[in-house]
Order: sequence, then C-alpha cells, then structure tokens
Amino acid sequence: MWSMRSAVLATVALTAGLTGVAAPAMADPSGAKNSTPVSVTCDNGQTYETVANGNGQFTPAHDLNSTSMLIPVAFGPTTFTATDPDGNVVDSGTDPAVTKGSSTHNPGADMECSFVVTFQDPDGLTITVEGTVTGFVTPAR
Repeated sequence: MWSMRSAVLATVALTAGLTGVAAPAMADPSGAKNSTPVSVTCDNGQTYETVANGNGQFTPAHDLNSTSMLIPVAFGPTTFTATDPDGNVVDSGTDPAVTKGSSTHNPGADMECSFVVTFQDPDGLTITVEGTVTGFVTPAR
C-alpha cells in the first residue's frame, strides 16, 4: 500500500535539504540514476523545470535552465493517486504538511510553489503526486 510520504520520497527522491549552495553544473543531472524531473510553479511568477537526484524528501532540485537549486523547507498537504493500466484508481491518499527542522536561511526569501509529478512504478501503476512546497532558490552562479 502506498503512502504519500513513500510516493514523495520515490518521486521527489522532488523537490528538495535545507542549506545549500549551487555549484556550477558540470553534467546533466537529468541523466543521473534515480533522477526525477519535476515542474515547479512558484508565486514569484516563475516555473522551474527541475530534476531531483536522491532519495530524501528534502533533496534539493536542480533548475535545468540555470545553476540554481530549489531548496525545500516545508511541504503542504500532498496527495497521491495510483491508477492501474485501465485507469482504475487502486489507491489514493493525502499526507499532512511536514516541515524540515530548524533552518539557517532567510525566511523572507521563501516562496510558495506547487508541483505535479506523474510516473509509472515497476508494477505498471501510474502514480500521480501533487502538492505544495515552501522553499527558496539559491542564486545563479
């Protein structure tokens, strides 16, 4: 049985660590093992095409159009739906909001974003994860 946290960890494996400084990109992060592409739309008027590499909920996401990183500090309620190949919903749920522990960044730089991630799991189910994330973007270098 899926839980939202599992889905987020599997996909967002997204969009997020707490402190971080972007280093110049040396390779395409989208080709890395366990990379997950995520489109993130934020209240700063920007939509970021990102990829997250890792297996933790608060893994930073690389902006594919710059050397910036999107750093999550909190996720709002996040929902998931698992559908079989015939389009039947076999599982769904909502996880409550979660916040990363103490932070050393400037909270005034936080932005609110939304995301939707869809992927197929090894059993052929289509998993859709959607929700909100609060975070910040490191400066482009």
